Amino acid sequence: MNPKRLSGDSLQKPSSLREQISTALRAALITGEMQPGETYSVPAIAEKFGISATPVREAMLDLTKDGILVALPNKGFQVVATSAETLRQLTEIRLLLEIRVTVEIAKAITPSQIARLREIATQVQEFAEAGDLLNFIEHDRIFHSGILALSGNSMLVEVADQFRSRARIHALPFILESGKLVTSAFEHIQILDAMEQRDLETVARVMEHHIGTTIDAVLAMSPVKKASR
Repeated sequence: MNPKRLSGDSLQKPSSLREQISTALRAALITGEMQPGETYSVPAIAEKFGISATPVREAMLDLTKDGILVALPNKGFQVVATSAETLRQLTEIRLLLEIRVTVEIAKAITPSQIARLREIATQVQEFAEAGDLLNFIEHDRIFHSGILALSGNSMLVEVADQFRSRARIHALPFILESGKLVTSAFEHIQILDAMEQRDLETVARVMEHHIGTTIDAVLAMSPVKKASR
């Protein structure tokens, strides 16, 4: 697998330049090109992309809002080092929020809504099989936000997206290394199949397993917790 790396060549999607850079930076964090504890300047990243500093600064501020970066005055942005305990807590919150809401949505979701989500899920699967990490990350985000948006609670969507982004940055390296990327992608389709059949028990079970992959990453980071599980 050769995920696309941090470069101007990564900027191929028709979304805003700010969003493209944000997605590329997330991929760079996952692939290890940007390291926890390291500081990166806006001009240096902008030069890497071959673009102006403004959209880069905006993208890095977005990652700061998600708790992935922290701004250092007159220095740049530092990658936040997230502990296994923080990941565990983030995942527990996701389990509490997303499973219940997704089950409720499954009770009333329409065929047209499922069809739109299935298009995205199919793309996620294709990107996973191709090892296209940039597009996998972005479409995975669109898929999960798309489901939660059906709740009509925009604040829930925003909070869940922040928690998911922060956890996924650290969990995806484990998913990649363990060869579970395609399996994780296929679970999106399984969720939709269960929602279509109004099989609420399966919706909850697959969602729990899907989100729980982050717990596997936590255990991989923390041998002590793994032994005591």
